[in-house]
Amino acid sequence: DGMRTASGGRLEGDLARAARVFCGGPLLHAVQQARLFADSKQFVDMPLREDPEVVLEAFEKLEKKNDKETLRAFVSKYFEEVGSELVAWTPADFCEEPPRLLQIEDKNMRAWALSLNRLWASLGRKPSTQVAGAQQRHSSLPVRFPTVVPGGRFRETYYWDTYWIVRGLLVCGMIDTATAVIENLLDSVRRFGFVPNGTRVYYLDRSQPPLLTDMALAVYAETKNEDWLAGVLPLLEIEYKFWMRKDSKHVVELPSRRPGAKPARLNVYHSARAGPRPESYLEDLETVQQAVAMGRDPAEAFNCLCSGAESGWDFSSRWMEDSAGGAALGKAKLATIAPNRIVPVDLNCLLLRVEMGLVKAHTELGSQSPAVSAYRKAAAARIEAMNEFLWHSESNSYRDFRLDDLRSSAVVSLSDWAAPLWAGLLGPSASPSNPEGDAAAMLESLQSSGLIQAGGAASTAVDTKGSTQWDAPNAWPPLQLMLIEGLEQMPAAVNGVGLAAQVGQRWLASCYAAWQRSGFMYEKYNASRPGHGGGGGEYEPQVGFGWSNGVVLVLLTRNWQAPKTSTPCCVS
Repeated sequence: DGMRTASGGRLEGDLARAARVFCGGPLLHAVQQARLFADSKQFVDMPLREDPEVVLEAFEKLEKKNDKETLRAFVSKYFEEVGSELVAWTPADFCEEPPRLLQIEDKNMRAWALSLNRLWASLGRKPSTQVAGAQQRHSSLPVRFPTVVPGGRFRETYYWDTYWIVRGLLVCGMIDTATAVIENLLDSVRRFGFVPNGTRVYYLDRSQPPLLTDMALAVYAETKNEDWLAGVLPLLEIEYKFWMRKDSKHVVELPSRRPGAKPARLNVYHSARAGPRPESYLEDLETVQQAVAMGRDPAEAFNCLCSGAESGWDFSSRWMEDSAGGAALGKAKLATIAPNRIVPVDLNCLLLRVEMGLVKAHTELGSQSPAVSAYRKAAAARIEAMNEFLWHSESNSYRDFRLDDLRSSAVVSLSDWAAPLWAGLLGPSASPSNPEGDAAAMLESLQSSGLIQAGGAASTAVDTKGSTQWDAPNAWPPLQLMLIEGLEQMPAAVNGVGLAAQVGQRWLASCYAAWQRSGFMYEKYNASRPGHGGGGGEYEPQVGFGWSNGVVLVLLTRNWQAPKTSTPCCVS
C-alpha cells in the first residue's frame, strides 16, 4: 500500500520502510489512540532503535495492544528520545555584531536586534550521522546541509517558514547559511519533484505556500552570483510545474464569462493524503468523526484537513463555512473544512510572484529561452483570471472564491489585501494607462476592514475564540511583512507607506513588549492585546521563533522603532 507523495510518486527503499511505522498502520494507530503523549507529533518524531520490520513484527506479537502501560513499555524499548537525530549547530558565518544591526539608531532596538541575532545560534541544527546511515529508522528526511529550524515542537525545516528565516539571516549577513537552507529545499525538488511541507517522511503528501523562487531571488539580490542562479533556475522551474501540472489536483479551470475567452486556470491547495496526519493523528480522527456524522466521506475529510495544512493556514475559517455563507465557528465547524473547494487569493498571488520571478531570473541571466514569454503569458492570464473571479467589487478587495456555489467567500481575511499588494495587484481597473487602478479603494477598504488593530494586523475578521489559530485575534509575523512590503509598493499618490509604517511600528511595539516581559519571541501574537502571544489551535504556543525573529530583524533594519522604547507603555 505504498504511500504516494504529493507529486504522485511512490515512496521507495528506506523511506518506504520508515513510512510503514511513521505514516500509518496499526502501531501508529494504537500509540496515538492511547494518547501516550500530549502532542501527537512527539511519537512520530522518535527514532527507532531497530529496523521497522523488527519493530512491527514485535508489535504484531504484542498481546495487549490497547493497554496503555504495555504500549508505553513497548515504545520505550523500541524508540529513542525525540530530537536525538538533529544536533545543535552554530552557523559558521554567525557574527555577534552584524554591520546592518549596528546601524539601528535607537539603542534599545539595537540591543534587541543583537539579542535576536544570537538566537540563530540556538536555532541551528545539523543531522547527526545516524540519520544518513539508517534512514529507515527515522521520520526525519536526510538533509545535505545544516539548517535553521523554527523552534519548539518544530524541530525540522518547514517550507514557507524558511522564506522569513532567510530574510532574517540575510540582514544578519549570514549569506552562506541562508544559501545552505535553500539548497536543502532544492534537494527536495531534485529528489521528489516538489518541496514538502517539512523535512519529515510524513510531510511528503503535501507542500506549503510556494516561496522557493522568492527565497532564491532574495539570496541572489545579496550575492549577484549568476552561476548560482543559473544552477538553481531549472529546479525552480520544476517546482513551478508541480503546482501547474494539468493532471494535478492543484489546478482548477473556471469557464470565463468574457466572450471568446479560454477557461481561466487558477490554483487550489490539495494534498495527497486520505487518512489522518500522523503528527496530528488523534485530532484528525476526532474531527473526521464529526465530519462523517455530518454525512461526509472520511477519506475526503482527511484529505481536506491535510490540504488545510498545505495552505500554511492550519486552520482558519477561510476553509470553513456554514450553509448560510457565514463563517463557521467553534471546534465542531472544523468538520466542515474544505480548502480543496476554495480558490485562495494568497496561493494565486504567490504563484503570480513565481511566474514574474522566473521571468526576472531568466532576464538577469540574459537568457533568450522561449520559457520567458510563456511565463509572461501565464502571469498575464493569472492576473486576468484573478480579476474576474477573485475581485470582490462590493468590498473593493480580492476574496477567496468558492467552487461549490461559484461565489466569493464570506470570510474577510488579511490575505485579501496582503498577498495581492505584495504581488503588485491593484484591482481590475489597473492598466498601463491607469497604473493606480483600484489602489485608493483597496487601501480604504483595508482600513475599514477592522483587521488593523493595536497589536498588528489580525488574520481574519472572524474571532473563533481560539478554536482555529489562523483567525482573529491572532496576528502572524509572515502576514505583517507581506502586508507592509505590499503597502510600500503602492503608487505614491495613495500613501500606502503611511499605513505600512503604522502597522510596522505597532508590530515592533507588541513584539518588544512581549520580549521585555517574557524574554521570548512567539510564533504568533494577539492583534488586540499588544505585548501578548497568540493562542488557540492544536498545540501549545511555541517560542523561538524563526519567522518572528526574521520579520522583526527585517523591520528593525529599516530604522523604524517602537515608539518610546525606554518605557514600554503598551503592555496592558
